[in-house]
Amino acid sequence: MASTPADRDRLLARWEIDADAIEGLDALLDGTRATYARVEALAASLPTTSQPAPFRDLERVAGTDALHAWMYRTQGHAGSPGPLSGMRLAVKDSIAVAGVPMTAGSAFLRDYTPAHSATVVERALEAGAQLVGTAVCEDLCYSGSSFTSATGPVLNPYDAKRSAGGSTSGCGALLASDQADIALGTDLGGSVRNPAAWCGVLALKATFGVVPYFGALPTEYSMDHLGLMARTPSQLARLLDAVAGHSEDDPRQVGVGKLVGSANDLDRDISKLRIGIVIDGFGWPDRSDPRVDAVVRDAATALGKLCAGAEETAVELHRHGRDIHVPISCEGGLATVFEQNMQGSNHAGAYDPALAMAFGKAFDTNIENLPLNGKVSLIAGTLLRHETKGRVMALAQALRRTLRAQYDAALKRYDVLVMPTVPMLPHRLPGGPLAPAEHQKLAFEMHDNNCVMNLTGHPALSVPCAMIDGLPVGMLLIGRALDDHCLIALAHRFRREVFMAPPPSGRLADDRTRQGVVA
Repeated sequence: MASTPADRDRLLARWEIDADAIEGLDALLDGTRATYARVEALAASLPTTSQPAPFRDLERVAGTDALHAWMYRTQGHAGSPGPLSGMRLAVKDSIAVAGVPMTAGSAFLRDYTPAHSATVVERALEAGAQLVGTAVCEDLCYSGSSFTSATGPVLNPYDAKRSAGGSTSGCGALLASDQADIALGTDLGGSVRNPAAWCGVLALKATFGVVPYFGALPTEYSMDHLGLMARTPSQLARLLDAVAGHSEDDPRQVGVGKLVGSANDLDRDISKLRIGIVIDGFGWPDRSDPRVDAVVRDAATALGKLCAGAEETAVELHRHGRDIHVPISCEGGLATVFEQNMQGSNHAGAYDPALAMAFGKAFDTNIENLPLNGKVSLIAGTLLRHETKGRVMALAQALRRTLRAQYDAALKRYDVLVMPTVPMLPHRLPGGPLAPAEHQKLAFEMHDNNCVMNLTGHPALSVPCAMIDGLPVGMLLIGRALDDHCLIALAHRFRREVFMAPPPSGRLADDRTRQGVVA
């Protein structure tokens, strides 16, 4: 949409710039506009890259299935033979799958169909995964619950009246109900670990930058993580090996090293590992369920008996992690999402012109369908950045460095740290519209522990550890940078010898299933 003299005048008024003080302003603008046109013409002359064949039997489900979890289903598409052969792959509706429309769970982003798949999708298919479809997610991913998607709430497989967690809500429900084996999601503050905890499956937010993010909708470049989900630790370990590694497309990977170990280390010796129970992750006022605290402590103690023991420790700034997260995600999201149309800037990675155009058009013509949490983030980010001149965001970044150093120090004393993934059981889905304050509370109340690891970049794995009133509880394992496979090995041993979540549908679990934590 071409700008008009009125658009120019509004900008000049906003910045209090006197147009008369810039002689020939319109001519200068026209010169820059002509340069933009030459760049566009030059790009059009470049050879086009080949596009993958469309998926067969693509079916738009859009949340009409029993759990409201599928967006699109595809049948019969398997990648090359490899370590993921035989595994059914679900992909969050905010990660590009070539030829499959992507909406990010929203009525806001319309008419965008990626021409190419995200790096992680390509790698998973190359490793043999069978793509079974894309999964519903929260509206533009602005929720940790599962009630905001434009296609309706995603239901928890253990209790259809409760949340499945989010924003990777559909993937959690599909894994728990045995409709997929592995899944790819995104995680800015807990968006794969929340649904894993509430749906009784596994989810890993890998070390920052280990898994390429390109092809997923970004929010804040220094905290965006691709999230990996699976039904079993073995599947999760193989998925991690398949998708991890450097990509020229993703600037987040600059300076990131290689993972320690591999999926072949699943049965490694864990007897000498020291477990630290982070007391600051328990007992959140007005949010923690004391029953959740109790079973996670029991689970951590049981894990310690498999290792060299478990003891309590503290991380001073952990309790302030959520506050530190807000200015960074708010102002970073303002720039990346709204001002740069999901592209970010000041990086030499790959950009997506088609997505930029689709999002920009939606912002111009469909603002009424921007979700409530997106509108609040846009307004708050704009106003508070102006009021504080970016100073508070800069202070938050300084506090973030201190927080990371405190976790590094704790991980010198202990090999793995433990706390609840989510402080409470899955909450009940709302029966109708909510007042804005209640809407935000329900959407973000579960982030206290998870969002801290997005700030520090440490690997964090949610593993099912108990059941309360027939609902799963997740235990969060946190490790040293690049030691992701150590966490998966611990989850493997814990699942085998202590606890495995029973299936939600009433089917008989195998004889290793435990209904409670074995101390």
